[in-house]
Amino acid sequence: MASISGRLGIELPALTASLPAAAASAVEHAWWPVKITDAQLPVFLVPVRPAWAYELFGYPEGLLSRDDQLGLSREHVYYRSPRPRGETAPARILWYASTDKSASVSAVIGCSRLDQCVTDDGERLYRQFKHLGVYKREHVRSACDERGRAMALRFSDTGLFPSPVSYRRLVELGARNGQNINVQSVLKISPDLFRDLYKEGHQLR
Repeated sequence: MASISGRLGIELPALTASLPAAAASAVEHAWWPVKITDAQLPVFLVPVRPAWAYELFGYPEGLLSRDDQLGLSREHVYYRSPRPRGETAPARILWYASTDKSASVSAVIGCSRLDQCVTDDGERLYRQFKHLGVYKREHVRSACDERGRAMALRFSDTGLFPSPVSYRRLVELGARNGQNINVQSVLKISPDLFRDLYKEGHQLR
């Protein structure tokens, strides 16, 4: 972090090691895109379809027309099934863009700060967060369980990786850090794996 601040010409305040999650999240928000790699901040790998990745982040480029106002926002929401995978906030999200008929990506493409996890009736979630998301009402309904409930992940301060990390490399780095990789659902990953993925994603090629 010191080397980054030096290149940017800014002076960072002294920080104690292993900051609690709330404090680390606040510091990272204030000094975005700085990341505190030894903070007690959970990290979740979240799969997203390429079409939604484009609507939310503009990646990969050129799939469809995109809402300009949404693209300018620093805050967004993503809906998923309400089955919990240990999601807590504050935390970090690493976005894994998958492959479907619209595009072939299969790579970790960026990092966001997870600000809030809300599980509720899908209709209420849609009314609460529709100004922040790309999902229409029918899309939220499709994410609901048999009781009509879904989960909304409210996130902000997304930074795309200059060099997306391929699935093959993700698996290799996971094995190096003793973690099996499953990109079919939300996966909590270790701080060491986050550090390696974030570093890999910022290597210029």
